Amino acid sequence: MRLLVRDLVPVKLVKVNGEIYEGIKVKLQSEVNKLLTQQFNVPFEEGDCIERELRNGVIEKYIILKINQSSNFINMDIQKESDLTKGGKYMSEQQKIINNTNNFYDKVTGVQIQQGTNNSSQEQTVMQEFDYDKLTKILEQIKKYDSTFDNEYGEKAPEIRSKIDEIETLLQKRENPSRIKILLADIKNLSIGVAGSLIASGIISLVSAIV
Repeated sequence: MRLLVRDLVPVKLVKVNGEIYEGIKVKLQSEVNKLLTQQFNVPFEEGDCIERELRNGVIEKYIILKINQSSNFINMDIQKESDLTKGGKYMSEQQKIINNTNNFYDKVTGVQIQQGTNNSSQEQTVMQEFDYDKLTKILEQIKKYDSTFDNEYGEKAPEIRSKIDEIETLLQKRENPSRIKILLADIKNLSIGVAGSLIASGIISLVSAIV
């Protein structure tokens, strides 16, 4: 399947961590909640938002629900958000939240609920440590394939080596897990673009254990 240039529209990707990628060309099939693209260099992730500005200035916003990747293109399941206000601006979280209903169907932990209290605030901190040691071992396994990168990735080989070096630096400093995950997603997307490569498939499998 080929994506024709005339069918592509520019959109903006707003990631969960706040990073923004503009001018991404996609085929948006809103009637069937699908989005297709061949921009493998963009780190799409489930939960990210796609924004498209219409000619009348209204901004359509879609949430990425599922990503299905092949060697030819990325096929995403998306869902449109309908909470737009006039002028294409989104309501703030404070404006959206009027009533909250909490339904629990199994055991829950780390949940705090205030009942019968208006105009109150509540804070809860949930710590989830990033597993640097696990990623260090995975990176060591990926680096074992370095001698094959030129044959497997061609002109993309320097790019993947650069991303590996940056990840290694971040790991040594034990910092910026968000940046590490973006770099891993880049490596995964580059590997997905290498059709029929067992090396690339192995790297995809390793990276998928983290992102």
